[in-house]
Amino acid sequence: MQHKTLFHLLLVITYIFAGLSAFSYLVTAAMLPTMQQLYADNPGLLPEQFGVMMQQMLDTPRGYFLGAGLLYLLEVLGAALMWRLRWTGFHCYTLSRLLLLLLPLLFLGRGFVGIGDIMFALLFVAVYYMLMRRLTADEKEPPAGEGDTPQE
Repeated sequence: MQHKTLFHLLLVITYIFAGLSAFSYLVTAAMLPTMQQLYADNPGLLPEQFGVMMQQMLDTPRGYFLGAGLLYLLEVLGAALMWRLRWTGFHCYTLSRLLLLLLPLLFLGRGFVGIGDIMFALLFVAVYYMLMRRLTADEKEPPAGEGDTPQE
């Protein structure tokens, strides 16, 4: 698989994942007060198995969902700029991934960041960095046939 094809495939995956995550977190941030009121008014609304998970979600500060949604939008912006081989996009993407790892620490405490999340973020940042370096270096090389003739 060519480097550019792999790069675009990974960017499409990022668009889909980050776009859906941004939508989900922003809708949750918008609906959280309504969900809290609904659940408080109807405590037996969900089966007991779901009640524990729902209570954890409802106890999560609204700022967490809003922050995560905005950071995922920054990730989408970074991917869009990387599609155009802009290093600014790589920096936006990397910043959003780093802040998304720190966000649970700020709002939820130490136990909410998994090693898998860290490894996944590092993997994508490293692969994007290597591909961006490769593709931007390819852009600077002259096309075949130009610059190949020796100067006399």
